[in-house]
Amino acid sequence: MSAVVSYRLVLPPPWVRVPLGEETAERVRALVERAAEAAPREMPPDQLGPFKRELERRFMRQFEAAAAHGALDHYLPAAPVHGIHLGASFFVALARPEGGDSVDPRELVGGVLAERGSGPDARTVEIDGTVWVRSESTVAPDDDLAPGVDVGTRRVTYLTAVPGAPGQWIVVSFSSIGDGDPASDLTSITVELFDAIMSTWRWVREDAAVGAETAATPAGSPR
Repeated sequence: MSAVVSYRLVLPPPWVRVPLGEETAERVRALVERAAEAAPREMPPDQLGPFKRELERRFMRQFEAAAAHGALDHYLPAAPVHGIHLGASFFVALARPEGGDSVDPRELVGGVLAERGSGPDARTVEIDGTVWVRSESTVAPDDDLAPGVDVGTRRVTYLTAVPGAPGQWIVVSFSSIGDGDPASDLTSITVELFDAIMSTWRWVREDAAVGAETAATPAGSPR
């Protein structure tokens, strides 16, 4: 089979992809302008300007934190869903486990499951012919991974080896504060939505066309 060069995800509106790199600042400005359009019409210009600058600062801090953890792309809803702010996002990152190319994917999957337990919080799932480890937890506020968030976060992680690329692994890390209660129905719905998005993951190989907005390069090579 031809080499994997990218991936695709099907995103429900208003979710968007923000590539982390040279395009980030441009995408952030577009997100801020979109958010500003939804601001109350009675908001005076002297308040709208600081609002946009603060929103841009928060976006950039969030994306820089993801990039520091090896993220290639960040996904988030660009607007409320049915009037509700989901408080959720996820990023796709490269990972290189200890041992590099010599690591057997089956051994790493087994090790992750053993480390995180065999219960419902860690299990294997198959997506597009690849076995992933899906793990879930509730974590305390972490300013490094979720800048400015001071409530508990529901976190879901998917891990797999890139097919045909020894030593290259993909981590997809989702975080949701929901309505501030990690165990609430709303927060659980955001997790279900993320699982639904992940079920659409498809590897893109070098002999296939790559979609513009829903594809990113797992190996971090030029697109």
